[in-house]
Amino acid sequence: MSEHKTLCMGCMEPIDEVGVCPFCGYDDGAQNPPSYLPTKTVLDGKYIVGKLISANGESALYMGFDRAGEEKVFIREYMPDALCMRDRNSPEITVNPGAVVQYKNYMSEFIELNKAVMRLRTMQHIVAPTDMFSQNNTAYVIMPYAGSETLKQYLADNAGELTWEQVKKLFPPLLTTLACIHNAGILHRGISLENILVTDRGELLLTGFSISAIRTVNTDLAPELYTGYSAPEQYASSEWIGTWTDVYAVAAVMYRLLTGCMPTEPMARVGNDDLLEPAKINQNVPANVSKVIMQAMRLNCNQRIQTVTDFVTKLFEQPSYMQKLPNGATQTIPINVPRRRTSQQKNAKKNKTSVIANIFMIIGASVLIGIVIAAFALLARMLIPGQPDSPVTSGTGSSANSFVQTTPTSENPPATLPPQSQTLPSSSETAASKPQGSMFVMPKLVGQRYDSVAESSTWKERLEFEVTYDYSDDYESGIIYEQDIEEGTTLYPVQKVKLSVSKGLKIVEIPDFMNELGFRMTKEEYIAILDGLNIKYECRNVETPTEQSGLVMGVYCRETGGEVGGEINVAEGNTLYVDISVFNPTGLAG
Repeated sequence: MSEHKTLCMGCMEPIDEVGVCPFCGYDDGAQNPPSYLPTKTVLDGKYIVGKLISANGESALYMGFDRAGEEKVFIREYMPDALCMRDRNSPEITVNPGAVVQYKNYMSEFIELNKAVMRLRTMQHIVAPTDMFSQNNTAYVIMPYAGSETLKQYLADNAGELTWEQVKKLFPPLLTTLACIHNAGILHRGISLENILVTDRGELLLTGFSISAIRTVNTDLAPELYTGYSAPEQYASSEWIGTWTDVYAVAAVMYRLLTGCMPTEPMARVGNDDLLEPAKINQNVPANVSKVIMQAMRLNCNQRIQTVTDFVTKLFEQPSYMQKLPNGATQTIPINVPRRRTSQQKNAKKNKTSVIANIFMIIGASVLIGIVIAAFALLARMLIPGQPDSPVTSGTGSSANSFVQTTPTSENPPATLPPQSQTLPSSSETAASKPQGSMFVMPKLVGQRYDSVAESSTWKERLEFEVTYDYSDDYESGIIYEQDIEEGTTLYPVQKVKLSVSKGLKIVEIPDFMNELGFRMTKEEYIAILDGLNIKYECRNVETPTEQSGLVMGVYCRETGGEVGGEINVAEGNTLYVDISVFNPTGLAG
């Protein structure tokens, strides 16, 4: 392995010496979790395995290096962890008893899916496999390294949302590719901000293809669904999944990009579909685009836009001339018939134009004379002794410039102004007194993460937030659970809105300290979970002759009497006592 030590296992860049990588900060001494391949493992005689990047219930993704091509790659390993495990001392995968049939069936689907995607590798807007092979009782897929950021990262770098001009430039090539993928009989089922990459050239790449069992509920594998983007039929195993499923996801991605708001999870919309149109959140979204996105996100898949081709057609078609007219408006559309004009007709037109011009000149002069006379009359009235110093009149005068004089109270005496200041307000003063900016509709912020709302440039320009934090019975930490302005209220910017944000659940379940493999968690692992739940804790040392030091041996809440699975009241500051092992082979205190 000495020849591999010049490669950083985190980024596969050549480094001068073993240690912390100057490029990515990866420590050469770090190791992948025991269930996955160790770093520096060589596959098929030429692919070096690096750090574990991610894993779901279907497979694991590693950083890799192709020694033959001397280039970085991604290595995907079929690894359904619910059905198999790996011995710490061997790269071989061992299938759980009774799960052999499911393991092999899913592996066959994994291989066939990646073969189908590999046949599309000439397309520029997907990350397709370049090699496949079997080893270690499983299957491996090699994919080209895409040094690109995810659309989620790209969005964060662009203030949390994009304009329609940006979106309509980015998406057409990707949508065309997705239509071709569907024509090849392949469904993605996982389109989201995490599975779309943005290259340095500003092009989108689709990645993250997985078998159907990982993208639906109620299978042998733990589902990987994307909140806000996965279609409602993916949450019900009895529903049909088709091209309309990917249409929903693409539309949801556009919704997020254009509004800066995460789409409501589909199951939360059932029975009370309160999802606002994009144009009601961001008035810069074209009306036809807003409506098409909503059509593509309908809960009933039969009422939804069915194909990507139809979605693209509707999304980019221009509204007709009549559709642009306001409701109730009538418009006469002249029909122009080209014809020759005789010299007499031309002279007649000139004479007619001259007459019309003279008429307008006479009217304009009359209006100007009237304004001058009125100005002199007003000035004379102000200068003649015995007349009021201001044009304020009592009674109910019908003049458009008259003011209603109110009787001041002793509590609020009128300010004494010099006569020259008591004049009619100018048009600029009147305009300045009106609310500035375009009206907008107050969105439903309850149920959304406060961080996402506060970072959205859409609401920074329209809303000012006053936030209070408290524990909640129903909402997790960081979720908005109350707003003082009702959803749907029409407002002018900048409007102050009071928000109540959850500090976390008041009462939580005491978490288990045994991990998924049946081993005790370390003190650090368990405390990280307690911190995430806002649980107050105290650690107590317990000597044991059989367990190594630093493992969690037991937990207990004195106030509630709760142990693992019991309840603890976080809001009241209940303390969880955590017993930590101290290895003592004699089993004696001291």
